[in-house]
Amino acid sequence: ALTASTGASITEDELFSYTNGRYLVNEEQQRRKRYVKFDIQALCRTVSALTKDGAPVSKIDKMEGGFSKALLVTTGDGREVVAKIRTLCAGREKLATASEAAVLQYLREHTTVPIPKLLAWNDDPSNSVGAEYIIMEKAPGTQLYKVWDVMKEYDRIQLVVNLVKIEKQLSAIKFPAYGCLYFRHSIAKESERILLDASLDPTASFCIGPECGPAWTDGSSPDDIEPGLAAGPWHDLVQLVIGKAQRSNARSRLPIANNTIPFVHGSAAQHTSALEAAIKLAPSLVKHDHFQKLSDSVLWHTDLHLGNIYVSAEDPTQITCVIDWQHTLVSPVFTQARWPVFLQPPGGYSTGMEIPKLPEDFEELDPDDKELARVQKLEAVSSKAYELQNSFNNRLVYCAIWQFDARLREVFRRVGDTWDEGIVRLREALIAIHQQWEVMGFLTQCPITVTAEEVAAHAQQFDKCSQWVEVQDLAKKLLCTDGYGWIMPGVDFAWKQDQNKRLLELAIRHFEAQLSEDEMRAIWPFPP
Repeated sequence: ALTASTGASITEDELFSYTNGRYLVNEEQQRRKRYVKFDIQALCRTVSALTKDGAPVSKIDKMEGGFSKALLVTTGDGREVVAKIRTLCAGREKLATASEAAVLQYLREHTTVPIPKLLAWNDDPSNSVGAEYIIMEKAPGTQLYKVWDVMKEYDRIQLVVNLVKIEKQLSAIKFPAYGCLYFRHSIAKESERILLDASLDPTASFCIGPECGPAWTDGSSPDDIEPGLAAGPWHDLVQLVIGKAQRSNARSRLPIANNTIPFVHGSAAQHTSALEAAIKLAPSLVKHDHFQKLSDSVLWHTDLHLGNIYVSAEDPTQITCVIDWQHTLVSPVFTQARWPVFLQPPGGYSTGMEIPKLPEDFEELDPDDKELARVQKLEAVSSKAYELQNSFNNRLVYCAIWQFDARLREVFRRVGDTWDEGIVRLREALIAIHQQWEVMGFLTQCPITVTAEEVAAHAQQFDKCSQWVEVQDLAKKLLCTDGYGWIMPGVDFAWKQDQNKRLLELAIRHFEAQLSEDEMRAIWPFPP
């Protein structure tokens, strides 16, 4: 039987198609990238072969997924496994599947991080199933989003303590290069792999190879954005910057994203200029003390949201599984470490030892404001628990997040994505470093030059970019969507479309002192 996550019966074509929500913009393109046809019977035979007595498949529940198609497969003996089928938007052909499988196996062999057990995988799309796949055990427990809102303060803190223990295991493993983790047999070319030594890999099974994420493809075909483009592995930070800058240049031949506009995006010439400056600056930057101490190459889960963490139904402070290791990078800890999505601090949060408290006038507030104050305090306490636990028990991550110079980090985080997110953020970092070169402790002359005219022109562009970001964030928040305009299942899509139109008209009136109607329509992320 084929069923949707709601339990309703579906057809084979509905199984192949993307049905987990709608898109306010570019819907046909988004659905096409997530459509994948495969041999259902061959998948069932593959799963059956994994059971002790070859039990046949009795049911397939479609759970969907953002990059891959996720299926909950149940066999006649009651066993449940998850099958992930690669789609066009799920990263580089073969490599994305091979790397995720290697990450799951490596973590199971070398850590106690709770992850799904890898059962089978195949990165050859010409296999009997007709698509790349990974089959793993179903995650035990319940997803954290189902219980987080009702967890008491003490329980939240205990969960954060356990999460930091997991991350400490990850940060303790120092890999020899930057890229993605693979089984050695997955990377045929010696020039595209760097082997792990015996201390990290006693069985001589793993290596560091090229990055495999969607940023290296155009998302509409299985091909890379440019054949032969060096996607790693890289031995050092300078080569990493060069590789990411080359990716940005290669992506400049792709169309500009629908929600990016010229004054934010910048011209091809502006991109080339900023990327060349970043490459020129890199050899001097990496001599800074911050890089010397925090450039260790670590494997890290950078998307820890409430849906990717499973906890015990009996004791929700105990983490039973962490899922979604697709596209996991092995990269410098100063670019990897970050606030988990669900622990992002609320507005007004202050770092340091001071514990968040209720406002002094709490007793004078009305009931609704009291409840809001309680929620904000609980959020702040959860964030504070993460900050302090890292301060006490995982100093490498603490220093990477809270003590590393953000201007330096921005160069490395932005240099590979300028054509997708615009040039302003990278250029802002380059100008800030140039202007404060000596204050930041560099003893040599800054290798790049920035004129007063360039600074003034950038300042104007930066102000417009800030308005653009404000409008983007406002639209996403009020429409309960993401940058792609995704609307969750069960929501009246026609009503959302109408709401989008009404919000645009409201924004035109609200920002009329700063932006004309035409300017607002130009920067609104979801054109009606």
